[in-house]
Amino acid sequence: MRLEKFESENIQPLGESEEKKVFINPDDESRVISERKEGKEKDTPRQLKGRFYLTKIAHLLLPKNVPEIYQTGESSDGTQQIEAERISHTPGQTLLQEARRSGEDEESAQDKIIEEMGGEMGELDLELENIGLGLVIHTGVGNYTKDEQGNINYLDTFSPWETNPSNEKGIELLINEEEMRYAIESNPDPTTRETSHQYLDRLLALFEEEKQEQQISKGVELVNSSPVIQELEAVLAPLLEEELLSKLNAIKTEEEAMISEDRKFAMQGLSVVFRKLKTLEKETGVTITKEEYTRWQKKYEILAQATGSINRGVVRHD
Repeated sequence: MRLEKFESENIQPLGESEEKKVFINPDDESRVISERKEGKEKDTPRQLKGRFYLTKIAHLLLPKNVPEIYQTGESSDGTQQIEAERISHTPGQTLLQEARRSGEDEESAQDKIIEEMGGEMGELDLELENIGLGLVIHTGVGNYTKDEQGNINYLDTFSPWETNPSNEKGIELLINEEEMRYAIESNPDPTTRETSHQYLDRLLALFEEEKQEQQISKGVELVNSSPVIQELEAVLAPLLEEELLSKLNAIKTEEEAMISEDRKFAMQGLSVVFRKLKTLEKETGVTITKEEYTRWQKKYEILAQATGSINRGVVRHD
């Protein structure tokens, strides 16, 4: 189901929190669709997409503890929605949701969840912190349950950044990139490593775009950084040749991707281009205009799409 076609009116929620309601997907009962409550602060479009990428990474690294996320978007009336894997509720979680629907006291239900989870909530929090998500965890007991196999699951999604008025840059990344990169590289599965790095690169690119836009809206003077632009041109020129892009788009399976020298060359180029874009601010202290940055970002996206991401043995170019 495309999210904009989902309508929650007259549907009883499976669960809810202060900020959202969660419904069983009427087209697939193994999935849920969460909706941001009216009046609650919404993600920006880039932030919502970044939430998708970050939760994808968390699921790839901790597949038994973080539910799969399938899509994010908005309904026809502008309500933000997220479709994710449905995880069974423990008796305590069921009691908590019943208390919230009826407006009753939640304390006994919360005590029941704590009893059910034992010390595993803290252990999962530590696992999430070890993959760079320490600042993103909301430790309310309603965010935890156990699936039918007894695995503890963290039910919330992960916000990649927040607007911080006390920060002169106005926006603050909530992940520890170094810890996350290390966790990704430590994963034994090459497909998981590659896909996670791609998601992280895309997330960080979105963050840089968001930061650029906020700087412009605050009237921050932007200065063109010619040396870095020249380096970007030199790196991207051979990568965007039509012949190479055609070869990359023709790769359809994981097996083909793993043996392709063209794809290896493109992946290395993607990493270099991403670092160059970050260099514009992180290292040189200067940046570029919004239009110029967007132009280079589009070139990066063309190459990223042609390179594709591996999912269940198939190379996706969307």
